[in-house]
Amino acid sequence: MPLDLRPDEPVAFLCAVTGPGPEATLGALEELATKFGDVRARGPLYDFDMTDYYAAEMGPGLSKTLAWFGPLVAPAQLAARKQATISFERARADDGRRTVNVDPGLLSANSLVLATTKASGHRICIAPGLWAEVTLRFEKGAYRPQPWTYLDYQREDVGGFCWKCGRGSDGG
Repeated sequence: MPLDLRPDEPVAFLCAVTGPGPEATLGALEELATKFGDVRARGPLYDFDMTDYYAAEMGPGLSKTLAWFGPLVAPAQLAARKQATISFERARADDGRRTVNVDPGLLSANSLVLATTKASGHRICIAPGLWAEVTLRFEKGAYRPQPWTYLDYQREDVGGFCWKCGRGSDGG
């Protein structure tokens, strides 16, 4: 067992953004860039139609994308960045209902870790009321889903975006 802790390896900071249509989703990315730094890469923009989880709150016709923001960050920043995205969502809420959903995460050469406010048996508490999970794990040449991974993160183009950012550039 080492007596000295090894420093964290910096990782890419990503946000998955869901909004009522492409224009709102891409507009939220632009606003997030003012908080977290320029968008270094953006994943596919797709219809978020694999569940109706957000429909009651944000309506039908939702779109979603992932983006890598700013320079590499220390993994210990995940909780603070989740709190910042919660504030971002609250500032844009309309009559107590979110108009955008932002899920921040960390992408390394080994995994995509997402932060959430929902506790579950496979999630680790990272701050009061905040948890994190390994959503995708790099294995056998690709970012692969876990048994709990939401369907939209299982998309091949989402895994390809993670590979591009986490393996194909200086993101990991």
